Amino acid sequence: MGSSPNAGNLPLLDSDHAGPFKQSLARILSTHVAEFAYSEILDGLPTESSFLEFHIFKRGNPVFELNHTSLCPGVLRRTRDFRDTVDPLSLTFPTAAIHLYNLDDGVHKHSLYEEWRDSHRTKPPRPGEFIAPTPFYHRSYLAHHQYPDGIADIVGYWAEAKIFGGVVIFDRGELGTECRDVFLHPARFKGPRTIYPPTPKQYDALISFLLGPSDGSDCPIPMHPTRENRWRYDPWDSMTRYHIFRDRHEREPNEVDWPELYDEQEILLANFRATQGEPVDQAAIDAAMERMKQITPSSPLWNNGGNSWGNQG
Repeated sequence: MGSSPNAGNLPLLDSDHAGPFKQSLARILSTHVAEFAYSEILDGLPTESSFLEFHIFKRGNPVFELNHTSLCPGVLRRTRDFRDTVDPLSLTFPTAAIHLYNLDDGVHKHSLYEEWRDSHRTKPPRPGEFIAPTPFYHRSYLAHHQYPDGIADIVGYWAEAKIFGGVVIFDRGELGTECRDVFLHPARFKGPRTIYPPTPKQYDALISFLLGPSDGSDCPIPMHPTRENRWRYDPWDSMTRYHIFRDRHEREPNEVDWPELYDEQEILLANFRATQGEPVDQAAIDAAMERMKQITPSSPLWNNGGNSWGNQG
């Protein structure tokens, strides 16, 4: 999964939580979708069909130049060996996807993609062209310069979206520290991009799969949204208005179009740090608040027909 600044050591779990956690993780790791996603990371490149699930065809990309239609020999066995030897209670989150990526021990080394990626940085970009830092990416989770594990965290978010059907995020409440309802942020190219909660049926199926007495053969993941998944949220509104995210650092506001989103993010982060007892630059916050008054009704931060930020204080 993607990283979290509140990651904890699992040995601290009591017996009432340790057992269910071990069972849940074992069942997830035993699924075909998890095996395949982790194998792709270990291999060094996603397969063509896996890449096209999230993105459009990109000429010159090593995934297509090498005709990478299947896993390289031996990779799946190595992934299963890793799964069978890991002790879940010895882990400190974030873990598996980041660890496998950082090994850089696949048939396709990171340098293969990096050389192709960096060669495009010396050329004028084509209209609409986008070159990601890694071939394993969810388009909304690319802020590696502010992730604890850098590019490896991008890979973690990708693996999470592959396995669960989307990055798992939560209603954090006004303070940004709570863990209320659960949501998924999907990434499929031909699917919706809005954030949504699982239906009660989907949620119950997942809990039964993870914690029920069965052998876990009735696998409900990855989950994909249908018309029954209501209460959709725009990805930016979910974070800036409705406090739906996992970590404040996971997504960057689109300050190119709306510079006030950057200011709001700065204010929200400062408020969160204050709740953690960290020092806050009040002058910077005051300046951000002043800038927040300079927005138009077309801004995503203009609420209820008026400038709610400009009316504060």
